[in-house]
This record gives sequence, C-alpha cells and structure tokens, in this order.
Amino acid sequence: MAAAPAAVASAVFLATVAVIVLRLVDEAVAGLAGALAAVALVSGYTASRAFHFIDWDVMAILLGMWILTGYMTEAGVAEAIVSWVSSRVGEYRVFILSLALIAGFVSMFVDNVLVILLFGSIALEAARRAGGNPALAVILVGLAANYMGTALLMGDLPPQLLHSIAGYEFLDFIWWRGRPGSFIVLTASFLATMAVMYALFLRGEPRTPVEPVGAEARVKRGPLAVSASVFAATVAAMALRPLLGVPLGYITLSGAAAMALAAEAARRLGHEDYPSFEKVASDVEWRALLFYASLFALVGSLQYSGALASLASHLRSLIAGGGARAFAASYWLAALPSTVVEHDAMLLSLLYTVRDAAALAGVDPHPLYWALAWGATLASNLTTAAAPALYVALVIAERGGRRVGPLEFLRYSSAFVAAGLALTFLVALPLYAPLTH
Repeated sequence: MAAAPAAVASAVFLATVAVIVLRLVDEAVAGLAGALAAVALVSGYTASRAFHFIDWDVMAILLGMWILTGYMTEAGVAEAIVSWVSSRVGEYRVFILSLALIAGFVSMFVDNVLVILLFGSIALEAARRAGGNPALAVILVGLAANYMGTALLMGDLPPQLLHSIAGYEFLDFIWWRGRPGSFIVLTASFLATMAVMYALFLRGEPRTPVEPVGAEARVKRGPLAVSASVFAATVAAMALRPLLGVPLGYITLSGAAAMALAAEAARRLGHEDYPSFEKVASDVEWRALLFYASLFALVGSLQYSGALASLASHLRSLIAGGGARAFAASYWLAALPSTVVEHDAMLLSLLYTVRDAAALAGVDPHPLYWALAWGATLASNLTTAAAPALYVALVIAERGGRRVGPLEFLRYSSAFVAAGLALTFLVALPLYAPLTH
C-alpha cells in the first residue's frame, strides 16, 4: 500500500530540516533537494503546483532590497556609520554596545547576513586594538543583527511572510489596530536585552579609549547620497503601497532598477566611483533566494497533501477561546523548536497551520501571527542551526584568529535568547492577547 501523501510530505520536510540542522550540505542545496523530492514523491504534487506555491512577490522584495543595499554598501554606508560612531564614543565597551545596537536597527532594512559581514569585522578589529574579547564582540553584533529583522517589512524573510500570508502592510509594523506594532514592541525589548548583555558581559570589557577608525576616507559621498535617496524613496513607496495599488516586489524592483540606471548613466559620464551593476549583482545572495524559493515549494507540499490541516486540527484545542492562553501557546510553540530548527521553515509552516487552527477554533489568528513571528525569530538566536546567519559571525571570528567553541557561543546566545524571549513576551502579551477573542 502506498504511503499517504501527508506522511510522505512530512517525512521529506523533516529529512530536509535534519540535513540543514546537521549542516551536512549547504542549506540552499538541501532546500532545493527537498523541494524536488517532494515533487517526485508526494502523490499529485506536480512541479507546476510547486512553482505556484512560491511567493514570487516575496522573491522580488528580497532581490530588489539586496540590489539597493548593494549600491549603498559599495558607496561606504557602513564605513560612514562606523566613522561617525567611533569619533563620538569614548571607550571600547561603549563602542561595541553602540555597534551592536546599530547592527540591530540596520537589520530592519538590510539582510542580516550582510549586516554581520559589514559590522562583524569592524567589531573584531576594535576588540584587537582595545584588548577586548573578540568572540564576544563579533557574536554580540551577530545576535543583534538577527533580533530586529521582524521589526519592519523589509529586513528579513519573516516580515515578508507576514505580508504574504496575513496581508500586513508597512505601517502595520509600526502601529497595528490602535496599539504599538512590531517595531515598537521589538525596539523596547531589544534595548532592554542589550542592557542585560551589557550588565552580564560588556561591563567587564576594557575601558580603553577608541580612536576614530578612519573609515571615512573610503566613503564615496556622491554615490552614497544618491543610493540613500533612492532607498528612502523606495521605503516611502512601500509605506504607501495600499494607495499605489501595486505589489511590494514591483516597488522594490523599481527602486533597484532606478538606482542601477542612475549608476550606469553616471559611469558613462565618467564617474567611476559608482559600482557597475555586474559588481552589485555578483554580491546578491542568490543562494538565499534559491533556498527561500525551495522553502515555499517544500512547505507547499505539506499544505497540498493535508499535513498542515491535520496538524491544525491537533492545535485547535490549544488556541480555542483565544486570550492569553492562545497567544502564549502560539509564541512558545514557535519559539521552542526554532532554537534548533531553521526558523524561516518553521515559521512558514506554522503560519499556515495556525491560520487553519484558528479558523477551526473560531478565534482571530492575526495576533497569533505576530506571536509566531516574534517567537521563531528571537529563539533562533540560540544556535547557528536555527539562524544560519550567525554562522557568518563565527567565520569572521575564526578568520581573525579566534575560534569560538559551541559552549562559549551558547554562553552568550542563551543569555541573549532568554532575555529577548522573556522581555518581548511580557511586552506583547497584554497588548495582543485580548485581540484573539
């Protein structure tokens, strides 16, 4: 007797997640192999159906934002920020705290991998100069960069999943149903979490004065002004999307195209300080785009086969009646497995599942969507398996001559995750739990 499609889809999904967690192969390769296996093995799940489960608007948002931020990066936006901070901060430990805070807030607009690459090496260099702990400096920047990605509708995949599945717009992340949105909730808990990390770890770091890093010389003022202006205009258009009536992906790709045309025109006029489109395109995280597309196709097999519907029926009792119980169940249901499982995959599957479970239970799913996104994102900071972007921080430290062992990493990440999850839950529960009825 052939296995039920739901069982096959679940087995393929779990096997793919296991390969990613164990880092047996590159996550993009694992995701693509899993999606192809689902098409081959799940009865009735054709390549055409898998293709249509991919949210191409999300893919366009990611691509457009990566191109835009690529131009800003080439213009020296990170160097400009660091030069400004280092010239105003008196001591090393405050500089690292400031750098981590900046990394967190920049990750609202820029993919967290790029943020870690930009600021992690700077943190490592500062630690060397001051005689501080380079592992702490780099890891703190990585953890911070992974924290605020769900604060606005552009930094990371989770907020774009909320836009795709729940229909949230840019301004919903700032103010939602008459109460503070994700930006305000996460900003409050992020600042408090960083205060905890300062008290636990950074306070014991050297007070060595920090000299200006001299990065200002690498800033290309003209290209930076143009790219920042186009980026700001694109963000403004994203905020006005309901009035414009076009998909977000169209807006971000339009901004990217406008910036690319401006740069190419400037280069034709002899302004060689503008990067070529070839250079910017070569720095796009094409592997990540492939992974995210594969993820949609893989989770699509769970939805098509009925595996998520079956799970939703089991979750119905947890959220029945709404209120604090439903909010807490959703938050911790997403958080606990996301400490070890790649959190984007976990969140995408849970959003669909809770949507169906809420319909069965007769409760409003929207507050629960926020709970899922916050719980999954914040918990993923515990391990590099759950948030592969953190692996980049460890690579930066190792290339700088400082290998970070798993226990040392967990020493910092466990404190960070415990504080972040607890503080966000305490802030969000009284605001959002009453809305689930």
